[in-house]
Amino acid sequence: MKKFFLFFYAAVIALLSFVHTATAQQYKIRQVNEISGMKSESTVYVKGMRKRTESAGLMGMSTPTTIEQCDLQRTIKINDKKKLYFIEPFSKETDEVIDEDAKPVTPAKNKTVPAKENSTTRKGGVITMWYSITDTGERKKMHGLTARHIWTYNKMKPSADACSMKDSFIIKTDGWYIDLPQFNCPVTYRPATSTQATYSKPECQDRYVTRRSGKGKLGFPLTETRTIIMGGKGAQTSEFTTSLETLEFSTAKLDSMLFEIPPGYTLAQSEDELQDKFDVNAMVNQYKNQNNNNDKNNTDPTEQKKPGMIRIGVLAPGGDGLGDVSSLQQYLAGTLNNGTVEAIAVTDEEDARKNNCDYSLTTEFTKIKQASKVGGLLKAIKNTDPNAASSFNMEATLTLKKLADGSVKVQPNVSGKYDGKVDDAARKALDDGSKQVLRGLR
Repeated sequence: MKKFFLFFYAAVIALLSFVHTATAQQYKIRQVNEISGMKSESTVYVKGMRKRTESAGLMGMSTPTTIEQCDLQRTIKINDKKKLYFIEPFSKETDEVIDEDAKPVTPAKNKTVPAKENSTTRKGGVITMWYSITDTGERKKMHGLTARHIWTYNKMKPSADACSMKDSFIIKTDGWYIDLPQFNCPVTYRPATSTQATYSKPECQDRYVTRRSGKGKLGFPLTETRTIIMGGKGAQTSEFTTSLETLEFSTAKLDSMLFEIPPGYTLAQSEDELQDKFDVNAMVNQYKNQNNNNDKNNTDPTEQKKPGMIRIGVLAPGGDGLGDVSSLQQYLAGTLNNGTVEAIAVTDEEDARKNNCDYSLTTEFTKIKQASKVGGLLKAIKNTDPNAASSFNMEATLTLKKLADGSVKVQPNVSGKYDGKVDDAARKALDDGSKQVLRGLR
């Protein structure tokens, strides 16, 4: 189980980072990944034909710094704590790739001949990967560049005699991607197979077959939501979601030494030497710190209202089709905490009065309708989940009422198309509504 976890974790990390493989001239991009409530920032530096990615660890596991030297066709991985580095040449296409959009669909032969196997190496099984990509046709300006809305579906399934993995998993993504200006080293995406060299058993080698479809292209991600499904069916299946958000996108003059092997560092004999031990305590502390930071955004109802503060009692949103209304209520309260305004979650107006609130805020979603898919492209993705890559047309009315006399202070209406699953879309609608409420209090 531990070996499978390490393999799966590496596959996820590879997937989280594969979209960062494009390079341009002198950019600094700061992003945040969130998984199971824990956030981890990464910073990407791009200069000419080279790119450096510095990532904080997730789940108690650190991530080596990577330097992609596209001019030399290699990646350098660095552990600064150990002062070690490892050189990994860009992989050559040796696995079988079948283009399912080609007609007629026939198995493709390997373009290159794999290296001769050691006599002690036995043949393993087959790892089959299904990969599809769909361009929704939606475009919008993000950080001054035109972003594409792309969905992808990636499934890996091993045969019974495979030695590098035993359980299948699925990764679905919904994201917005850009082409960085002046690409110097575009790298072809080969889903998740970059981990095979490290995590295949040396005495047993599997064969990889990729079945791909779709004509879209990715690029560099600015936002991304991933749904990851592990294991078999029923109780053996586990599912979780990760997200990526760009916090900073800027041009900067970068030192060329950022993209070289640091002086005094030692070459590791294998990539395994770079890995730090799994630190359970670090994982727990990271989770606690994240929860503490989230709690700071919400006011404790038991606290006395401070002089000069305006307190709003936020009731749970209403409307057919919403999911976790308690989570949405807490989210809305958190967005309203601003300056002299503090907000708490309450059950009703009487509860708001007991907690010394000046106002009550109700929210009613009058329309929640899944938006139509562009050109019916959803049907082109086999076995996909509509909610994993969707958007909703939503209308909602927020009513801020003064508890002293029952008068309505402000009653903004929110209407628009919001991306994501239904509760994610609802949060974005609540963001718009909370801004209007705060403006009405000025």
